[in-house]
Amino acid sequence: MELKFYLGVLVKKWWLVIPVFLITLTATVALTFTQQPTYQASTTMIVAPSPSFGDVKSFASGLNILSTRQEIASTYAEIGASRLMKNQAADILGLEKESRKLYKVSGQMQAGTNIIAMTVEGPDPATVTNLANQIGVELTTYAAGLYETFVLRSLDQATMPVAPIRPNKALNIVMAAVLGLGLAVGLAFLSEYLQTPVESGVSINFIDNETGIYNKLYFLKRLGEEMIRAKRNRYPLAVALMRIDDLKMLRGAQSAKIKSEVLRQISVLTSQYLRDEDIVARFDQDTFAFLLPDVTGDNAKAIMEYLQTRIAWTPFESSTNGIKLNLTGTVGIVAYDHNGTGRDELIAKAGQALELAEVDEAKTHLVAGHISPSNSDE
Repeated sequence: MELKFYLGVLVKKWWLVIPVFLITLTATVALTFTQQPTYQASTTMIVAPSPSFGDVKSFASGLNILSTRQEIASTYAEIGASRLMKNQAADILGLEKESRKLYKVSGQMQAGTNIIAMTVEGPDPATVTNLANQIGVELTTYAAGLYETFVLRSLDQATMPVAPIRPNKALNIVMAAVLGLGLAVGLAFLSEYLQTPVESGVSINFIDNETGIYNKLYFLKRLGEEMIRAKRNRYPLAVALMRIDDLKMLRGAQSAKIKSEVLRQISVLTSQYLRDEDIVARFDQDTFAFLLPDVTGDNAKAIMEYLQTRIAWTPFESSTNGIKLNLTGTVGIVAYDHNGTGRDELIAKAGQALELAEVDEAKTHLVAGHISPSNSDE
């Protein structure tokens, strides 16, 4: 499906796309601005050998122990994040027991160093700052009686945060817009898929398995849509049917396989010389259908004559027996002129033009959409 088809579905389903997008965006914005903000503050401390190391050699030995046994600093970090340290600090600050549940304490050792950071998160910026600093004081006191050879020293005090770390309003709004758009587009295409009629209980498939291009069902669907668009905007539109000559003459056990290979090669060849917005489909056994939006009848005739030339100049080789086939194509073209002609009638007129092309030396015949069967041979 090319870009125009996707855009056409979105325009057609605007009544679904816009509300879903706005509901998703509005709900996220409302949730973001009503969500309780979370602030964060951190204090840092450093683990160092205690003054008990009396000489330089002993002090260096203490540093070596710290560098090789990082579990010492990790132990301090875990103690700082414990309920004991949190409750002791909260008691000193006079923080109520119910309020303490709103604050989360974590300790982390900074990789490659003997520095640990005690971090507090909660709804009040002043409280997280005071709590982080007080936990640092309580941890320093507690650590003094834990290891005689090592001490904790304050490095940086926690400062009051000026903005919450959550929610990130700008990021949430951008993500909501992306999610809302994706959800709206997905629902639009799902709705379009579910509304597509299923013929004879067979699951919908728009691709012809033998040639790899679109099938007749998809072609007729797109033709109806393009006719509506062309009539509304007064754009030109042309439809062409090309029958590949001489394929019916193939005989033998391998004829079906050879025919399939040739048709696939012709599908690839014709698709190379068409625009992205053009549609080529397999219409029946040996006939291709072409939908050419924004193309007049005369221009469509020029395009199809060029395709006929490319087919005539290209030898189509079968991998089955190595045989090379030189083929030609007969083309019937009809130009839609916005006069109320229906889809099936337009296809019928293209078929009439194809029959007339059989007796045309150029093997190409063009009729206008308003020409009736009685004078279509004029």
